Amino acid sequence: MKKIINNIVSILLKVKLFLVKIWTPIKTFFKKKVNPIILIILKYTGLLWVKKQLNRLPNKIKKAIYGILFILPWLIGMIAIGIPILAKSIRMALSDKYYYIVNQGWQITGNWYDFTQFKRIFSDEPYHLTQILDTLKDVSLVVPLVVIFALILALMLNQKLKGRAIFRTIFFIPVILLSGNMLANFQSNGLLTVPAIANGTITSFLTDYFPAIFSEIVAQAFEKIVLILWLSGVQILIFLAGLQKMDASTYEAAEIDGASMWELFWKITLPALIPLMYINIIYTTIVYSNLSNNAIVSIINSSSDASGSLAGTLADEVNYGRAYSAALSWILFAIELTVIGGYTLVIKLASRRYE
Repeated sequence: MKKIINNIVSILLKVKLFLVKIWTPIKTFFKKKVNPIILIILKYTGLLWVKKQLNRLPNKIKKAIYGILFILPWLIGMIAIGIPILAKSIRMALSDKYYYIVNQGWQITGNWYDFTQFKRIFSDEPYHLTQILDTLKDVSLVVPLVVIFALILALMLNQKLKGRAIFRTIFFIPVILLSGNMLANFQSNGLLTVPAIANGTITSFLTDYFPAIFSEIVAQAFEKIVLILWLSGVQILIFLAGLQKMDASTYEAAEIDGASMWELFWKITLPALIPLMYINIIYTTIVYSNLSNNAIVSIINSSSDASGSLAGTLADEVNYGRAYSAALSWILFAIELTVIGGYTLVIKLASRRYE
């Protein structure tokens, strides 16, 4: 065994020497031949002057410029592609009809200030309105549970235990499996719920001993427990990144002063993770609101009415059409903004005690 190790070390040293031997002439070539050419190009294109001017600016302004340059491709794409599409979507949602005319293409009819589709949703489609309210309640319940669950798991996975890399990988696997229609298949086969919830055992127990509102909320949370576990992968990694960047000396100083584990969590760990909570709330809300099992998404894509029609509003041009689907999409967007804004405000108010 020792001989094998020595052979491996010897091979690695030879590889290192070989790479150094190759790298030295390459580095010299770039320094003597390539760099002067690059400097000439920078000089005659004016980039060298721009670099000198940037170096004279304060660091704060330089960082702002670098940040703008970093997101510049996104800004160009948003201005050239994103904004026109969003504007058309808003116009469609506010129109009377969006239909195809032979030799003319798709046409938008009606006045934008009539709010035709929104009036129809809130006054003429009670089933859709019920599904919208259910979506709001569902997202409002799942988002905090996912964030809290991810925080607890991140604290556990941050401990020094054997095989923690394997456990981290296991919790991230659902992020890959949730792509496509996998989630819908799991839900149709009953793989996203607990048997005790499915047969009503836990629900009946809760209604016997607790108020109806409390038992309903807890029962819904238990119904989503498997889904919550599946949705927590990215959030766990984000919290783990924050936990691993914390200064160990802060905890040591607090322990010397007699702080308990409970006090360390509430006074050091949690305040440091609050910025990451905002990120996780936004991410969880957007991802969960656009899953295939979402009620509004289902109305748009697969089922448009209470009788279980296979035609969604997007495909049913006779009864609904694309204008109606666009209005539903903007309502879903409003739900996401409401949930994000509400929980962000709660965390902001709760974090004042740490300021």
